[in-house]
Amino acid sequence: MGDDAKRPGDLEVWHKSPLERAGWRKTQLIRQLALGELTQARLGEMYGVSQASISKFGIRHRAEVEMVKEQLAERAQEGMEHLWVAKKANRVAEYQATAERMNELNTARAHEIKISSLKAVAEEMGELPARTQVNVSQSSVTYEIVGVNPETDL
Repeated sequence: MGDDAKRPGDLEVWHKSPLERAGWRKTQLIRQLALGELTQARLGEMYGVSQASISKFGIRHRAEVEMVKEQLAERAQEGMEHLWVAKKANRVAEYQATAERMNELNTARAHEIKISSLKAVAEEMGELPARTQVNVSQSSVTYEIVGVNPETDL
C-alpha cells in the first residue's frame, strides 16, 4: 500500500461501528460488559458483530465499563440496576444518538426532531427550566369591601 493510499483512521473505524452509532446500544453494551453475565462471543452474536469487535469496544470504553460496574454495585442496593433509563447519562446518550441520526436524514421533520432532542438534553442538564403548564381561566372576580356602599358613599 503506497503512501498516497487512504486508510481509515481509528476514529473513522469506530465511528462507523454499529456498536457506536446508537446511544442506547452503546450504553446497553457497556452495561452488559460491566455485568459480565454473557461472554464476548455471545454479545457479538446478539449485536451482530464479531467477538473481536466486542473486545475492542470493551478496551475503548474500559473507563466507562468500570464506572458502570461501580454504579451497578451501588444501585443493586437500591433495586434500580435494571433501569437503564434511570441514569441521566443514558438518557442524554439516547438524545444525542437521535440528534445524530436526524443530521443524516436532513429533512424538515428530522430537523424538528433534532431540535426537540437538543432541548430535552438542555432540560436534563438543567440549562433550561422544565416545561410547566399554566391554566388561565376566564372567570369574573367580584370584590366586596365590607363597610363601604358604592352607591351611597361615592
